[in-house]
Amino acid sequence: MKRLTVTSLGQIQEADITFGDLTVFVGEQASGKSILLQLVKLVLDIGDITKTLRKHGFDWHENKNDFLSLYFGEGMDGIWDNTTKIVVDDEDFELDKALSKKDRKKAENFLLIPAHRAMTLKDGWPRPFTDYAIGDPYVVKQFSEHLRLLLETSLEFSKGDIFPHTGRMNKMIRDAIGESIFKGAKVKLDRSGLRKRIVLDVAGTQLPFMVWSTGQREFVPLLMGLYRLMPSGGEQKKNSINWVVIEEPEIGLHSKAISALLTVFLELMRRGYKVIVSTHSSQVLELVWAIQYLVKAGAEPTQLLKVLDLKPNYFSRPLAETALEKTFKTYYFAQQDKIVHVKDISTLDAEDPDEAVSDFGGLTAFSSKVSEVVSEAMWRADL
Repeated sequence: MKRLTVTSLGQIQEADITFGDLTVFVGEQASGKSILLQLVKLVLDIGDITKTLRKHGFDWHENKNDFLSLYFGEGMDGIWDNTTKIVVDDEDFELDKALSKKDRKKAENFLLIPAHRAMTLKDGWPRPFTDYAIGDPYVVKQFSEHLRLLLETSLEFSKGDIFPHTGRMNKMIRDAIGESIFKGAKVKLDRSGLRKRIVLDVAGTQLPFMVWSTGQREFVPLLMGLYRLMPSGGEQKKNSINWVVIEEPEIGLHSKAISALLTVFLELMRRGYKVIVSTHSSQVLELVWAIQYLVKAGAEPTQLLKVLDLKPNYFSRPLAETALEKTFKTYYFAQQDKIVHVKDISTLDAEDPDEAVSDFGGLTAFSSKVSEVVSEAMWRADL
């Protein structure tokens, strides 16, 4: 899939998305970003989705609205009506027909790491698919089930070490994550009690899930999702998965930790994934802006490494070289009177007269206003 156009889906009045190697969605809360991301997964993975729902005992009795409630969540069946039109690479996507097909591909192609990821851990252990309410969004249930299976079936974690784990991620990324998020603590699998659980080991003291910091609770499920995408043993990618979505990766994290995640995004692209990030952090767009202007300037990969605060080595230099060859797209979910129009702001031109572009979809609007007010105040003080 290269292009997706949407008309009248929930609050989204219109959207015309051409995907890059990294595509970034920005916009206010409840502006439809999650709905559109779930739609992309539905289009690419409908065979795997219906198979998974049936495997866990769910049945929509060939009723489209019941299916929408099972997939998007309770009360969301009304987002798709007779005026909704979905076009994928110039071909209409009709949900009724897609649901009735029997010969569709069933392998998962699209991994979505949801913003609700902290709720996937219950007492420090991933919840199974059927532990959720019927009306909870499918993508949360599926992600949680993936984490559970990863921990229960992988021999790599049988000795208890989850992070840092040699062979999972490059050492440069592991060190950055360890320093900025875990501060030297280790993530371990505790089997000593009557029930397995994930704990933080701080100098030999084991801390349960509920006493971790917010950033740590949010990041550990994200970390395990990344493990699934970065298999050990020299494999570049995970089986059939070609698309990765990470919703709000910045939740609970300091800017230094977000910088470590930016390197992870580039590594996912280097491995061949198409990456979509939904964010409220200006740092993500600042990286995209920097890469685009470094390309225009014909800059060397070492200049990008300076942006990422990485030292040139056998891992980082190819990473930067690959990043400078990739394509980037940015879309702003502009909301007015409960109606959303999705705008292409990919140029991220600070001189553009359209504030949606120059203010990075509103993410730099406050800092711009502060600069203007302070500059005016200083000018008046000098009069």
